[in-house]
Amino acid sequence: MAREFALLLRNPVLLGLVVLLPVLMIALLTGIFRAGIPSGMAVAVVDLDRSDLSRGITRMLDAAPEVQVTHQALSLSEARALIVSGAVRGAVWLPQGLERDAMRGNQPEIVTFYDNQHMSAGSMVARGARGAIDTALAGLRLSVRQDKGQSPAQAQSALKPIPLQAHALFNPAFDYVHFLLAALVPTVLQILAASGTAYAISLDFGPGRDPRQLVRLAGGLLPAMLGKILPYSVLFLLILGLSDVALYGWLDVPLRGSLPLMAAGAVLFVLAAQLIGTLAFVTTRNIGTAASIIAVITAPAFGYMGLGFPREAMSPVAQAWGALIPGTWYVQLRIDQSLRATPVEISIWPVLWLALITLGLAVLVLTQLARLHRTKEVAP
Repeated sequence: MAREFALLLRNPVLLGLVVLLPVLMIALLTGIFRAGIPSGMAVAVVDLDRSDLSRGITRMLDAAPEVQVTHQALSLSEARALIVSGAVRGAVWLPQGLERDAMRGNQPEIVTFYDNQHMSAGSMVARGARGAIDTALAGLRLSVRQDKGQSPAQAQSALKPIPLQAHALFNPAFDYVHFLLAALVPTVLQILAASGTAYAISLDFGPGRDPRQLVRLAGGLLPAMLGKILPYSVLFLLILGLSDVALYGWLDVPLRGSLPLMAAGAVLFVLAAQLIGTLAFVTTRNIGTAASIIAVITAPAFGYMGLGFPREAMSPVAQAWGALIPGTWYVQLRIDQSLRATPVEISIWPVLWLALITLGLAVLVLTQLARLHRTKEVAP
């Protein structure tokens, strides 16, 4: 291990891969999502009524935190062109006769158009526009009913005969720090831990290298391999710990669960990611091929974790593949123990799955090392 730390300081590529790049990526992700809650999505308003009510709705839209009125379009075709060009994220159409129909007690139709191909931005536009329009029209409807002789209580009851209360139990503010950043950091670290470990092993065990001196120094092939892996385990755990200090301290993500359980999950997660890289290299003995295998396994892993698309709605093959990826269980553990305050007896299952994956990968690595030893590819 001491030899490996010295090698790390002498090799700028290795130092960049296992220290500088992870720190840079985590800092970059933190900078992207630091705001937490996106706001001010640009929208266009097509006001064909030009009335006090339509101007009031436009002001309410502009005051909503989710959206900002940046364009006044003269027609739907112009508004559509603005959406297609990317100048705005959506458009609100206020029809002619809006105020007249509303004053008569009719139900005028206000239409919101938004680009839901960009789901987050489109959903924000839809939610912000709906909230602003409902707020603007609620007072007018209440006044119309009172003008017709209803009491304030009767008018309020008629507008909302059955009040509906909806409570978001976790992350009620839709904060992207809680939703995405807390999961993206382990996802990026998983890729870098696997690839960095594979590259470090290739420096002594790759083609054209003579690992016999290292094996004799360590007293065997297994101690030599552990001496190659464990220094980077320490480094990746330190980087993960520093990112958690920023996440749960500086960015105020709530931490309501068990720190020992999260620490155990972090150790198993880092080891499992490293063993993916180790297995890829000792199987192929080629760093280029190993890097390709690592990319195939870890690069699309975020899609299988169930954050953007629920795992239970995936195909059985996709669910099985996601279950084999260490990051799936570690991210679930982090969310359970940080936001949900999930009981330990429930959160222990992701830790057990991580332990099982780590054990399975370790057995595969040992089996491959034994084969290399038998074939004298790595002689003691």
